[in-house]
Order: sequence, then structure tokens, then C-alpha cells
Amino acid sequence: MTKKIVVLICMVTLSFVLTGCDGTVTREIRHAGFTLSSDEFACSTFMPEEKEQEPSDRIIYSDGSYAITEKGRLYELSLSQPYSNNENCKEIEFSIDIIAYMDGTVLKGNDNKLYYAPGTTNATPLTEITANDSNYQLYNLLLSNEKVVKVITVDSNKGIYYVLENDGTVYQYTLTRKDYNSNYTITAKTPVYDEEDYGEIIDFNYAGDSTATYLKTTSKIYRMQVTNEDKCSKYADVECKYKLKEDETLTKYYQDKILYYGPSILITTYGKEFTLSQ
Repeated sequence: MTKKIVVLICMVTLSFVLTGCDGTVTREIRHAGFTLSSDEFACSTFMPEEKEQEPSDRIIYSDGSYAITEKGRLYELSLSQPYSNNENCKEIEFSIDIIAYMDGTVLKGNDNKLYYAPGTTNATPLTEITANDSNYQLYNLLLSNEKVVKVITVDSNKGIYYVLENDGTVYQYTLTRKDYNSNYTITAKTPVYDEEDYGEIIDFNYAGDSTATYLKTTSKIYRMQVTNEDKCSKYADVECKYKLKEDETLTKYYQDKILYYGPSILITTYGKEFTLSQ
């Protein structure tokens, strides 16, 4: 009987310690500028039951409604109610692996064809994008290079796009054309966020001077942050100044506690969901 009591006490204590650790992570993420959701996230593909097991796949992009994984597979996501499988994810039956994407709305498959992403408006998801689409030439030009991983539109009127290539650097592509009926050409390519300055970049988002702008490297997370918050939040005539800086809190939990970090959502490995506070 005594042994059973000791074992029970140890189990309760361990459970309390683990819960306490996760509680600390949650609290620090909230202090980093995120709002905790009341919903929980569960997905055995990305969150194996045994903690020592590696997940069978990992999320590299999500807008909250669908996800692209490292293996190029697509998943539906429900961040509130679970699906009938009692999980918040469900694989999308699509035979093509995704190898690059643009603005979360255009996907490039390993067959070198372009497809409309899930959730795309005014188009049937996962149907091939053809020359009948008025933007086909633009999409094809930006995604045709096998080095391209991700494209973000910065200013379409000025032909400015930020492009992550597989060398770990984000470049600015500048596109021009003679007139509306002419094809685009890439007239300039310059580094914006360099591997030498930040490390090997594996994901990014650009939303100007906003906390939604970030870089993820193999070991760190950088976010656009206000450098003079005390003054610009207090005085009407003081403009807020921004700088891309390492977020020490997110970097601290990047490898073992953050399941996915994206433009507007953060999901932990223990099932908590957060949204980016504005």
C-alpha cells in the first residue's frame, strides 16, 4: 500500500511539474504579444502521443484554414471544432506534392504545374491554373525557378515581390513590363534579408512595419518590433520606429514548444492556440 501511495504521489507531482512548465510557456508567449485562445489543438500527425517520438510531418505554412507540410502534403485545419476524427487536422486527398507557394493562394506542385490553394476565392481549390487566368504569366515567372520556395507580394503596382530561395536568403524581385498587354520580366534581384545577417532563413512573412513581419531561421525567430514603444504609445507626435529583431521568447521555445508560428497564429506542441495581438 505504501509503495502505491508513493507512486501515486510521484505521478501527481510529475503531472504538476509538466503542467507548470507549460503554464510558464503560455504566460511568456502571452507577454510576447499573443492572445491565448480558449480552443485546443490536436493532430497526431504533427503531435505524436509519445513525446520522444518525432512527428511524421511538420507544418511549414498555414493561414489557419489549411496547412502545407515539409513533405508537401496539404491538410485542412479547424482551429475551433474538431473534425469527426476528433482531431483539428484532416489530410486533403491530393496526389501532387507542393514544393513552392505564393501569398498562400497559389501552389506549385512537384509536377511543375500551378494550382489554386484551398480557400482561394473565385476559383476551384486545387484545380490547375492555366493561361486562361490573367495572372498566369506572373505566377509562372515568379515560381518557375526551382530555387524559389515562397513568394510574398509587397507592391504589385510597383512590381515588387519578396522571394525566399533555397539558399536561405530573401530577395526582392522587381518586375516590369512595357504595357498592360506585355509580359512581365524580372529586371532586378537584390537581397533583402541575407543568410549572412540572420542565418539560414526557412520561412518569412512581410507586412511592412507590423508585428506580422517575421523571419524564421533554422534556430531563431525574428519579428518586426517597435523600438521606441514607451514614447510613441504615449505621445501623439512621436512616430513609432520599427526594427527586425530576434524575439528571445519565441526563440527560447522554438525547437521544442512551438509547433507552428505564422503570420497570425501560433500553436504549441501541448495544444494551445494563440493569435497575434495587434
